Amino acid sequence: MVLIFFGAVGYAIGVFIQAPEGDLTSPGRQDASSQRAPLPLLPADGSEFVNSDITLQWSWTSGLAADQRYALRIWTDDKPFQEVWTLDSSASVQQIIDSFSLSRGNFYWQVAVVNLDADGVYESAGSEWSEVSALQRLRRMRVPAMPYDELSATARQFHDRHLGASELIDAVHRFVNQNSLTNKQLEYAPDFSDAVQLMYDHSQGLTSDMPRLQCDGRSTAMLTILKELGIESRLVFLYKSDPGWLNQHTVLEVFNPDSQYWQTHDLSSDIYYAAAESGIRVNAESMLFGVHENIVGCPIAGGPCSADRSAPGLAYFGAMRYGFSHEVWVNPDRFDLSARFDGQDFQNLAEYIGAGHPQRVTFRLDSWLELE
Repeated sequence: MVLIFFGAVGYAIGVFIQAPEGDLTSPGRQDASSQRAPLPLLPADGSEFVNSDITLQWSWTSGLAADQRYALRIWTDDKPFQEVWTLDSSASVQQIIDSFSLSRGNFYWQVAVVNLDADGVYESAGSEWSEVSALQRLRRMRVPAMPYDELSATARQFHDRHLGASELIDAVHRFVNQNSLTNKQLEYAPDFSDAVQLMYDHSQGLTSDMPRLQCDGRSTAMLTILKELGIESRLVFLYKSDPGWLNQHTVLEVFNPDSQYWQTHDLSSDIYYAAAESGIRVNAESMLFGVHENIVGCPIAGGPCSADRSAPGLAYFGAMRYGFSHEVWVNPDRFDLSARFDGQDFQNLAEYIGAGHPQRVTFRLDSWLELE
């Protein structure tokens, strides 16, 4: 049975939760005589979470008297606290977390013991408030970086600069472009780690040779470096239909742990893509289905963003897939799925991606019509 009442301090909501039968005390870390406030246990202070189905736990070595409850407060940077009263030393807070409608940001919580009068109304404090514990909600959990002694020389030079994630991503982009050529691509390892080593040697003045890479090689090289540093990224293969030919291009979509959004890097054009008005970096999906007039290309080395810079790459956003999957995202207003291409042995897109087995391929279709 759950009883809810309104009218607690400020914006507080008091909730009586029926406790299970048995001992209500929790094993504590302090002596009862010295514990002045309940002790937060889990999650640890500073923990990160994505899904809201989390449970908070604390200890209070004195246990609760019949006229006492735990008061649990939860709040965010921008919204006042909500308060739960419970007999138990833990509480599921999914409903409260969801009520804040905050997909990412900081949450805080603390707990105290309260004394109730005969009517079950707050009478006095039964303890001090615990220290505030912080939680950070993310859209996507961070990828762990490799141990320092396992990093390549290339990755170590970025690690040692102690850059923030946004600066680090752009620095790796610049490194790849400054230490590679756009000539016909040679044979390299699947992850282009050997090409990355050549880039490092060139950057250190150990050789005048630079690897020859096209769009997929540069994108994969950047992916390989970022992976060592704990930055998640993924190749995006793009397709556009030209008379008689299926043209292809590769960009890299990077998940920026600072902004908690995907952003798209076009290493061939040496740009990232952004929304024209806000300057916010955009992901590949928004360019596949969105209005292209709202997208600009921004040089990675700095300088003005412009539609002229974004236009060459945007022309390829008719169909795309993430990595080597057989799931293809298509904007039918920009790409004709029935078209066959002489340059690809008269295959259509499904046959080409499925290596002659179109049944392997699934399509995700959407259409955000552009205004004339």
